[in-house]
Amino acid sequence: MNKFILTALFILLSVCANLNRAYAATDYATLYEKAQVPDFELVFNIDPYQNEDYQKYAYAPYPLFRLSSTVYFKNQTVPAGYYILTPRVMKNRDYVFFKEAGKVKYIIPVVKKELVPVDFYHNNLPTPKYTKWQSFCKNFREKFYTVFRNSSKKVPPPKSYVVTENIEGDMYLIVLYYGETKYYMVFKSNKY
Repeated sequence: MNKFILTALFILLSVCANLNRAYAATDYATLYEKAQVPDFELVFNIDPYQNEDYQKYAYAPYPLFRLSSTVYFKNQTVPAGYYILTPRVMKNRDYVFFKEAGKVKYIIPVVKKELVPVDFYHNNLPTPKYTKWQSFCKNFREKFYTVFRNSSKKVPPPKSYVVTENIEGDMYLIVLYYGETKYYMVFKSNKY
């Protein structure tokens, strides 16, 4: 009798787990259709919060992304090239600015936003490996500067990571991991 109950319970749990996975699958085609083209423009294509970022951090806090092929988002064509991806909240909506040479070239809405898993950066970002001499010099330099120099009060930028995936035939998914948040953007590889 106990074997029968355990077997039935195991089958029931496995069916429930499969149903949860089926419901968890995201339909990016509908998210793409629901996403709205931004209805605002920036003055001189300059990010209004750019100066605050560069005052707070020692260097550019946003990831550089190389797009190897042209992608399309509704009426916007994003050609291949190097872009700095900058997540922003404008008019209570999440957007990612594609910057080139300090100017905002394209404003793409975020279709989905999630939290980054706790160990994601530790597992995916490479850590520098130092020799014994390099680590000694690095530790000595850090201790020397903290004792004898005033700190500039600039903090290190948040960790970031970018992933691209080909989904549903002619659609691309770009996932920007920035700090504690994960931003999803959906593009098409064909204009029509």
